Amino acid sequence: MTKFNGKAARLACASALAVAASMAFAGMAAAQTATGTLRGQITEGGVAEAGGVITATEVATGYVSRSNVDAQGRYVLPGLRPGTYTVSVTSGDGQTASQTVTVGLGQTGTLNLDVAAASTADAGVTTVDEIIVRAERVVEVRTSEVATNVTRQQINDLPQINRNFLNFAALAPSLVVREDPAERTIYAGAQSANAVNVFIDGANQKSNILDGGIAGQDDNRGNPFPQAAVAEFRVLSQNFKAEYEQAGSAVITSVTRSGTNDFTGEIFGFYSDTDWYTQNVFSERRGEPKPQLDREQWGAAFGGPIIEDRLHYFLSYERKDETRASTVNLNQNVAQYTPLFEDELGTFEAPFEQDLFFGKLSWQIDDRQRLDLSATYNSATDIRDFGGVNAFSRANEVNQDVSNVVLRHTYQGDNFLNEFSIDWFFNEYNPQAVNFDLSGENYVIYRDATAGGAFNFDYNQVQATVFNLGGGTNNQEIRDEALTFRNDLTLYGLEWNGSHTIKMGVRYSARDYYVQKFFNRNPQFRYDIEARPEIFGSSAIPTQVSLNLPTDPADVSNNTFGIYIQDDWQITDKLELNLGIRWDYEDNAANADWVTPDSIRGVLAAFETVAAYDPPVDVNDYISDGDRDAFMGAIQPRVGFSYDWFGDESTVLFGGAGRYYDRIGFNFAFSERFSPFNLSRTIYFSPSGGTFGGRTDTVAWDPSYLDRENLDTLLAGTQGRGEIFLVKNDAPVPFTDQFNLGVRQRFGDIQTALTFAYSHTQDEFGWYRLNVNSSNQLVARPSQFTNPATGQPYAFNDSVFYSDHNRERKYKAIYLTVDRPFRDGYGFNVAYTYAEGEQNGSRDQGLGAFDFDYATLDQSPWFNTPGVERHRIVASGTVALPADFRLSGILTLGSGRPYTVFNCPTPAAPGPNICWFDQFPEKENFIIPNAFAFRQLDLRLTKTFETFEGHNLDLILDAINIFDFKNYSGFDQNFTSANFGRPTAVFSPQRTFQVGLRYSW
Repeated sequence: MTKFNGKAARLACASALAVAASMAFAGMAAAQTATGTLRGQITEGGVAEAGGVITATEVATGYVSRSNVDAQGRYVLPGLRPGTYTVSVTSGDGQTASQTVTVGLGQTGTLNLDVAAASTADAGVTTVDEIIVRAERVVEVRTSEVATNVTRQQINDLPQINRNFLNFAALAPSLVVREDPAERTIYAGAQSANAVNVFIDGANQKSNILDGGIAGQDDNRGNPFPQAAVAEFRVLSQNFKAEYEQAGSAVITSVTRSGTNDFTGEIFGFYSDTDWYTQNVFSERRGEPKPQLDREQWGAAFGGPIIEDRLHYFLSYERKDETRASTVNLNQNVAQYTPLFEDELGTFEAPFEQDLFFGKLSWQIDDRQRLDLSATYNSATDIRDFGGVNAFSRANEVNQDVSNVVLRHTYQGDNFLNEFSIDWFFNEYNPQAVNFDLSGENYVIYRDATAGGAFNFDYNQVQATVFNLGGGTNNQEIRDEALTFRNDLTLYGLEWNGSHTIKMGVRYSARDYYVQKFFNRNPQFRYDIEARPEIFGSSAIPTQVSLNLPTDPADVSNNTFGIYIQDDWQITDKLELNLGIRWDYEDNAANADWVTPDSIRGVLAAFETVAAYDPPVDVNDYISDGDRDAFMGAIQPRVGFSYDWFGDESTVLFGGAGRYYDRIGFNFAFSERFSPFNLSRTIYFSPSGGTFGGRTDTVAWDPSYLDRENLDTLLAGTQGRGEIFLVKNDAPVPFTDQFNLGVRQRFGDIQTALTFAYSHTQDEFGWYRLNVNSSNQLVARPSQFTNPATGQPYAFNDSVFYSDHNRERKYKAIYLTVDRPFRDGYGFNVAYTYAEGEQNGSRDQGLGAFDFDYATLDQSPWFNTPGVERHRIVASGTVALPADFRLSGILTLGSGRPYTVFNCPTPAAPGPNICWFDQFPEKENFIIPNAFAFRQLDLRLTKTFETFEGHNLDLILDAINIFDFKNYSGFDQNFTSANFGRPTAVFSPQRTFQVGLRYSW
């Protein structure tokens, strides 16, 4: 099989793309992920008007798009950036008509014009703002996609305290946004956050190495993008078309703001204080001081013309400072040692800082071409991982940087639109010990082996940990860099048994992954705090030290390639079919060039000599000679339909089915490369070496061992212990089959939809132990056997892991949505989700999916998917009040997420006595009796003052969880306990207030 590897693959793919682009008239720009479409029919007195030209002029910029009207009076205007347009048509006999409408992101809206009744909707309107306000928003109803659009008005007006536009993804059915102190995750459809993908101006933001789905979101309490630079975004809950890649559950696509012919902008600032939030109820009951939590967010955004109607710019900057605090104390049982560490005890701040930059140039070259150049820089630093018995000196600094540069150019022909983009993407995750050069000091009390009298401790018997000083142990350097080329060609006005709009595209991305992990490279010295002078002399020496040997980094390339074709076939005025197919390819998703080391081969061969060893898989499927084949089977048919029952877009039946391949995160496959060589070694010290403290291998202490280089020399003659991970040679890529059927009904300005959805995810991976029997007991250990190369036991831990790729998930849901865009002083959105999710295999949801409870995946029971509530309602809205006040809110109601039960009365054999995610929390009474365990109401009140003509000052007050509902996240899980089911922890946030100012012009 010919494989795409290295430079040859990159050149081949780049050449193929160049040919495709040249065949498509060398046009350049972004995909439908960043635009919208208008279509309709031109009539005269109700009779189709053949021929003519239709134009759409963007009100704010003067940019023009044009298309021809065919012989049946039909037209298509694709590639429209979301915004307000004056659409004008001149018929073949010279008659005209026009109307001003607003086009949404990713939507295909219908606009019919009658040249016999020319529009006068804008008569008497003199300003751009007035035109935009009075423009009718074109609502898309004839789509097979399950989609929710979030507008700029909602992003600006709805309450939140983090300025993360992705928070509002929760307005869509099945989407859940989860907040904890360290990060914010988004997941959908009973899958983990890894199955979501985000596109910004058509650029793929997928996290290719780490968890979280979105680059820069894993382990990060900041925001992925400056909110002031987001124009609007669209959430595709299900049945997205063939142009979308690398997502198994949901897609979020957003478009950025651009400059206009007017100089406009805003300056803003938001602040929340520790005194303005309610303390965690359990922390308060324990008598703990209220933790610090101060938050400042400020920034500016502005844009305008460089050349009116031709060249515009837009700039945005946002800053976030969030200060939390952690209390450092001794183990409560050993308070008598407080005087030894009093300078290290107390409350210390844990600051978080983030800077977000965005800049954009937009150039309408002529009536057919447009060029956009944008750049984003996101830098965040978080000081954390200290508190309790860990001194502030042990803190880690988690650094993350994300950069993106996108060049997009559009060429519009008479009956085609070509879009081409080049984007450069860089994501760096770089946690570092704040004091990397300061050795760790772990103070413990050893158990005294005799009652009274002589001091004769056992090295392995720690009675209590007193305190941990010195440097931390988490040092990593992870980089993901990509250069991506994409070309999309749309052909419209094609006639064959109806009207066809055909879109086809190709995408090639050259990715480079660099992963280096220095876990435990700071020496960790252990001291006995009760070391007695008769043993150690006048000054104590460490009893032991642990240190990992250095490991080589992984520096690999991965070439990804995707191609698709999509036909939106309007068969009649009522019936439309959406037919698409996609194929994706990666040449190094799972260590294609990996060669299994001889030491690991030797272990597996030695296991075969153990009579009780009966491997659950063929180990030959996991031994690689560096020639693993890339996965070629990611063929993804996607089909949808819509039927306009009465032909007036009031009642539409729709549905669809499709296959959606995600990808394997490299951090999963990296374990195979890294873990066997991540050697951890512990040395035991004594005054003279030899036999001491129950050991016979102690080393005589020398103060020079306080230096890491001398320790490395000492360790060089010893064996550390790594861990064996085996990735399947033909590891498949996870995929999801989605099905949905629904009906939309319009009631004036209100759009409703009822959808029945089902999805089935297969080929997810998990780690299982190779050397266990059917009762999940270890039957063979690497240390049992001698490595002939060293003459010593194999230097690996007991468990040997292999990847199983047969995990599954099933999801059934009903979605009910009601939406009214903000107009005439009010707007609202309601999304109700009824869902059932189940899965098998590991309970872990990320790339580190281990299952220690069952010998094989086949033994695992099916259980409720974590995070999936039976019922979930998210309702939002904004209303204009007298005196220029606006009130907006988000109400979230959920029936509660399942949790695990221990000492389960009905355990699944042959596993442990545990029922995974078997129990749901007790419901609270709110609105509907016994219906909701999770309740949160967020409100925002805005007062607008006009300072100068066209200049406004907004005073903003946010109240998050205003009723301070106690939303419990943890429960007593012991079925035999008298407290079973009682809450033990709560979700964030508690009631929080925030004030803000925004000056705009």
